[in-house]
This record gives sequence, structure tokens and C-alpha cells, in this order.
Amino acid sequence: MSRIARHQKLGMAVLAALAVTATGAVVAPVGAVAVPASAAAETGTAAVAPFGQGDDLVSLGRTGALGWDAEDPNLARWTRFADGTTTAFPRGHFVFGSRDSDLVIDQSGDVVTVKDMEAGKDVHQVDVASAGPGAAFAGAVRSHVFVSTRNAAGTGDDLHVYAPGETGAAPSKRTVTGLPADATRVFAVGAAGDDVLVSYGTGGHTTRWAILDLATATVTASRDMGGAGDRNASPVLSATHVAWARFVGGDTVVNVLERATGKVQLITLAGTGDITLGLVGKWVTYARTGGLLDTSADPQNAVTARDLYGPATRRLLDHAVSGIDAPGDATGVLGGTVTGGEGVYRIAPGADGAPVATQVAATGAPTKVTLLGHNVPALLDLDRTGGRFTLNWRLSRTNVDLVVKLRNNRTGETVTENALPPVDPYDPHVLSFAWQGELWWNDRPDMTTAASNGPYTWEITGTPRNGIGPVLRASGAFTVTRRSGAHDFDTDGSPDVFARDTTGRLWMHDTYKVNWADQLNQNPRQLVGGGWQIYDRIEAAGNLGGSPVNDLVARDRSGVLWLYKGTGDPKAPLADRTRIGGGWGGYDRLAAGSDFTGDGRPDLLATDRAGVLWLYPATGNANAPFSGRKRVGGGWGVYNDLTAVGNMAGAAAGDLVARDRSGVLWLYLGRGDGTIAPRIRVGAGWQGFGHVVGLGDADRDGRPDLYAAASGTYAHASLYKGTGDWKRPLRSPVVVAGYVTLPDVTFDLYV
Repeated sequence: MSRIARHQKLGMAVLAALAVTATGAVVAPVGAVAVPASAAAETGTAAVAPFGQGDDLVSLGRTGALGWDAEDPNLARWTRFADGTTTAFPRGHFVFGSRDSDLVIDQSGDVVTVKDMEAGKDVHQVDVASAGPGAAFAGAVRSHVFVSTRNAAGTGDDLHVYAPGETGAAPSKRTVTGLPADATRVFAVGAAGDDVLVSYGTGGHTTRWAILDLATATVTASRDMGGAGDRNASPVLSATHVAWARFVGGDTVVNVLERATGKVQLITLAGTGDITLGLVGKWVTYARTGGLLDTSADPQNAVTARDLYGPATRRLLDHAVSGIDAPGDATGVLGGTVTGGEGVYRIAPGADGAPVATQVAATGAPTKVTLLGHNVPALLDLDRTGGRFTLNWRLSRTNVDLVVKLRNNRTGETVTENALPPVDPYDPHVLSFAWQGELWWNDRPDMTTAASNGPYTWEITGTPRNGIGPVLRASGAFTVTRRSGAHDFDTDGSPDVFARDTTGRLWMHDTYKVNWADQLNQNPRQLVGGGWQIYDRIEAAGNLGGSPVNDLVARDRSGVLWLYKGTGDPKAPLADRTRIGGGWGGYDRLAAGSDFTGDGRPDLLATDRAGVLWLYPATGNANAPFSGRKRVGGGWGVYNDLTAVGNMAGAAAGDLVARDRSGVLWLYLGRGDGTIAPRIRVGAGWQGFGHVVGLGDADRDGRPDLYAAASGTYAHASLYKGTGDWKRPLRSPVVVAGYVTLPDVTFDLYV
């Protein structure tokens, strides 16, 4: 299968099954989008006939075209321009177009049948083997069939021409005269009237062309095209000129011979590569083939016509796949334009004599880079996909620099990346962005944060690397959803840490579990607001009143407890406060956000100055978030820090950790009925931390973790991951990356 065939045929197929990315995330198939048939390139000729995408153009007649199937090289089809009907030839037959006509050569074994596709009948047959030793089909012009045989001297080939005989009679045979004795690989490549253009090699290792007169079967002119080591384009013939190309050094030199005078005009094109030529009136056309899939721009990719007697040039097509001789003063090109799309184009003189390209058959594929489909879902549940998702866009071709931009419409945060081809040989049209479920924090490319809930926009910008066609721009919308866990105030599924400085300003620090590393990042502080020095206790309290995110409680110095409901907006994470009630001044410690009763609601614990621990069960009603207190037990005066941590150790409900005044940390397992089990020693040395926070599930393993921050200038924070095992509830600490206490700020509280 040809490169063009693979590119076009495979690209239009829909993925048959779900793909799995290298990261393990399930990726939905890229949906197909129908691409309409291209319009005619020139007004006045409707391109009604289809031509198979990726098929090779073998022959172009006045009423139809012959193509070889892209996926089945043994299948040839003739397509009628008038109604788009096709005639398929038997598989395994060698099918070739007869130049300058609507005739097709159908060879089965040694028998060549000349078929008139316009009339729908056979013209005559030639038994190739009967021509002589080493006989081989050597092309056809209209109803004339050429056969080469080994010459008597054994130095080269003879060329014979077969013409239809009288009705019922065998075809007549003549041997061409004027070819050199060492001519080999002789083949008819074009025609103009009764003149036939043949190409051949010689024993001197040169390639040549010759013009022979059909009436006399005699060579009338010939020319050397270059040595066997040169790469030469097939020569083309018109009534007035012969053109061929040589690749000399790093350039392409187009040679155009004026038949009447023998003068040769040279046209130098920068660069080398396969090239197609044509002659239309007093113009020569040329283009480098295969440019549609190139990864760099080349002005020679366009099909260009040049006036042989003046300076004028015309751009006819944006690219060419291949070229072919066409009947009359015309040439044919399989290629495309940005406006007309891909198809078969006939290039012939227009009203002013200059060449005009007219589309006579369409493949339905676009020339410009076109979005064919994508797999971006309307609703993307990042919890279900493991926090990441590979976004795919299927394009008509992928030799583009595709830039992907995702935007959280609620926060304004974005991420921009270059898309890359996935490792998928079955669909080479897909470009992918393996999104790790992150955005640029505060739109700073050097910092990332987890993508939060809400509406999103995706935008793609595809710049063709070969310069063919405009920049592709497309966009769409989707919604991200993910669970908001403990300590998550911006709905990104990752915990946030509040800290108050000694001036009374409250700051929020966004944390983010890096998907590709065992690491918790902490982004710089964001100011929540000032005036928080009026509170002597501040606690993250979980979802107390049915809001989509966590809430905060704060006790002022007169003993009144206040509720700050979470908003989910990282720029304004807390709503205005509402009064819970007075009488809370008798407690020296508060611990909130953990479910001790087993009802799924976050409760609040408090120790009074006598060392008694009290439980305030949550109600789920923001107007009265806690019911009456229940005594848990005494003896809690030995602790200087109390932290509700959630179900860290695998018991029935939320747990509690407490640090005594000697720096030993103790674990109390919740039983789920409002009581707690006897304490379990976790370890010593915790006096080095000024603050211990029950952070929730920071590493996304389903178990809550502990965050410990040392106070002071340039102090550090550590993450202790929960194990789910009460015998060893915490793993060894890992440093929280990006954490820093600025020199001008001293925090006196962490929440």
C-alpha cells in the first residue's frame, strides 16, 4: 500500500475498540465526522464522480479515469465522470491505461485486451507471447499496443506496434525502426496526435526519449536525458514541445525542447524529489509530488504553470500526488486545492490560452488540515480515570504542529501543550495530549495544580508544517467532575492548607499530588483576607452544611463560634461568616472534620480546661451544624495539640491524634459510635513541629494523611502518609516540595 493510501484510508476509519494509553487511563475512541465531497475547482464543471481515497491514478481519459485501489493493489477500477459509476476489473489482471484515450489495457496472462470504456466494448486482443523471445507489454496509445522483444543480436530490445485489423482479422504488427540496437526497457509514455513518446535505456547507461511516428513506426527524434545514476522524471510530449527533468546536484532542472527549432529551455527549481511534468499549449507545468504529507514547506509542492515565452506563472493546485498524460492538449494530476479538496484534476487551456485546473473526480478528502473527530467527553470524571485522561483529536493529516489549550472557565487557569502522535499504527491520523489532570497554577507555566470541578474549554491550533493550507482552529467544551475530599476548598480533589500570619492575614496554600512522581507539591500562598487575629481557634471542619466543598469554623476571643462555608473558588474560598453560637470560650483545643459517629458527617471535638474531651455530633444543617455535646472522657490535659485525621488506621470511623507535651504522638481509633479506643503510641520527636494538620487524602491512595509544618523562617513541611494499619499508621515522612515560609511572614497557626 502506498504512503498516500495508508494516510488517507486508515485515517477515515473509526477506532474499533477502546484504546489504553501508556499511563493506563482508558481512552474513548475518536469519533468520526463526515467530510463532504469537495466542490469543483473551476466554475462550470461539477465534480460529481467519486475517486477512491488513496487510489493511484493510472489513466485519465475524456470520459473517465482508471485507478488502482489503495488497499488492494490487485484491484483496478474505471470511474465514469458522467454518473460516477465504476467498472472493476478482475483481481490479478494487469490493468493499464492507453494514452490519449478512454481505452484501457486488460492483460490476463499473455493476452492483452484493449477495452473501449466509453463505448463499453472490446476493440481487439494481442497475444504478447507470440511477438517473440522475451516479449513484454510496453504500453499503449489509443488502440495501438506496444510489445518489446529481445533483438536478434541479443544487445537490446525491439519494439513492435499492434494495430486493430479489419473486422474479425488479427491485429497488424509492425516493428519500430530507428531505435538503437542497445535500447532496453522501452515503454510508451505519452502521445500527441500521431506522435508517440517512448522512454528507454541504453547499454551506455543513459536514459533517453524518442518520438516515433505511428503512421510509419519510425523514430523521428530522440534525446539523451542523463546517466543511469541520475534521477529523471518521465518525459512528456505535446504537439510543440517535449519536457523532461534531471536532478543535478541539489536542484531540479526542467528541460523543455521546442520541437520546431530544437532549442532547449532550462528551468531550475530549488531542491530535489519526485516531480511530475505536463505540457499545456505554450505552458509547462511542474510540481514535486508527495508534498501534502511533507513536514517542511517547499514552494515546489504547488502545481505551477510557467509560460515558455514569457515571465508569467500560475499556481494551479496546492499539491500533487501524481501526474498523468491526458487526451488532447491537456495533462492530469491527482492532487488538491485548499478550496476544492482532493481529487483528479484535468489541466487544459482556458479561455485565454493559459492552463486551468478543473476537478473531474473527487475523493471527498480535504486538502487543508481538517478536524475529523475527537474523544473529549461532555463530562470527564477525573476520579474514574485516575486523575488523568488522554485527549485525542483525529485530523485529516498530522504533519502539523498542534497546540492544545485547556481552560477552566470558572478560575481562568489554563494549560497549553503540544500534541504528539500516539503509538498507534492502526490510526495514524490521531494527535494526542496525555493530560495529567493539571493546570498552570494561577496561570503560571512554572507551577501546576490539580484541575478543579467546573466547565472547561478546549482549543486546538494546528499549523501545517508543509505550509499547505491555513492554520486549523477548533474548540469545544466539557465539564470536569471529581470528588472534593477533606481539606479541599477549591474542588480540585487535592487538600489545601490555611495559615495565619502574626499580622492576622489568612492565607491558603494549594497542594497537589504529582501524578508522575511520589511527591506532594505546595504552591505559593494566596491571600484569603485580613482581620483573622480576632480568632484564637480556626479549624477546617469538613462539609457541615451541604455545600459542595469543605467549611471552616473559627472561635473569636469572646467565645463565639462562627461558620465560614466553602465556595470552591480558589480566589475567594470562603463565604461570609454565620454565627453558630456562644459559650465556646471554655475550650482550649478544637479538632474538627472527622466522623466519629459513623453517620458520614464531620463532627467536632473539644477539650475543656479541666482536660475533658467533648463530642459535638454534626447535624448536616448549616444553620445549626452541631447537636448537643457528649462527654467522651477525661485526662486530655496532657496534650498540647489535638488533630482529627479521618479514618487513618482502618477502624470503624474517624480517628484522632494527640501530641503530649514531651513530643510523643498518640493515635485514638474511632469506634463509630461517638467513642474512641484506648490510645496507641505512634512515636516521639513531634515537638519539632509547630503545627500538625489532618490533611485528608493528599496522595490519592484512599487513606487520609498527616501534614506537619515547622514554624519559623524557611521552615519545612512534611507529609506522613496513612497506611490503614493501626499498628503502624504512618509511613516515613516525605518533604512537601515547594513549601517555604517567607522571611517577612511568621505563621502562628496552620489549619
